[in-house]
Amino acid sequence: MHSPMAPAAVAEALRRSMDEERWTLFSFSGYQGGQAVLGDVWGNSFHLRKQRFWRNDFAPNFYGEFQPEAGGTRIEGRFQMPAFVQFFMWVWLGSAVLIGGAVFVSSLSDFLTSGQGADEEWSGLIAPPALLLFGIVLFGFGHLSGRDDKTFILEHLQNALSARIDVPL
Repeated sequence: MHSPMAPAAVAEALRRSMDEERWTLFSFSGYQGGQAVLGDVWGNSFHLRKQRFWRNDFAPNFYGEFQPEAGGTRIEGRFQMPAFVQFFMWVWLGSAVLIGGAVFVSSLSDFLTSGQGADEEWSGLIAPPALLLFGIVLFGFGHLSGRDDKTFILEHLQNALSARIDVPL
């Protein structure tokens, strides 16, 4: 994106157009303020996400930087999930595959050799795939419910910074 504003004005316009991410007990969204966008600005970097009335850590966040250029400021960024959510999903799915896979194989082996299913064998056959499926469904539902956030955040940046999206040639 390109904004005709100077970098200091871009930082100030971003701060005015959003609420800082500060938790509160007395709000439907869980955050202070009533702006449609939450985020932080530090130096020439910033982070934005759409404020909503429910928690969705799987929705895309915008992480951007701005630099001076002839005639204004160049803004570059990317959408991604927060780092702690990515880490959590790797741990969840990795544990479900590694530990759950070992439990599943052991339970299946016991079931096939004994010919009858004890309660421990049935739980070992059902729980690991269920944990894996739950992680995938949780990610998919969260990602699906935040599908319009990218467009919303880009429009917010364009309006707040009088910016235009540069189309690559």
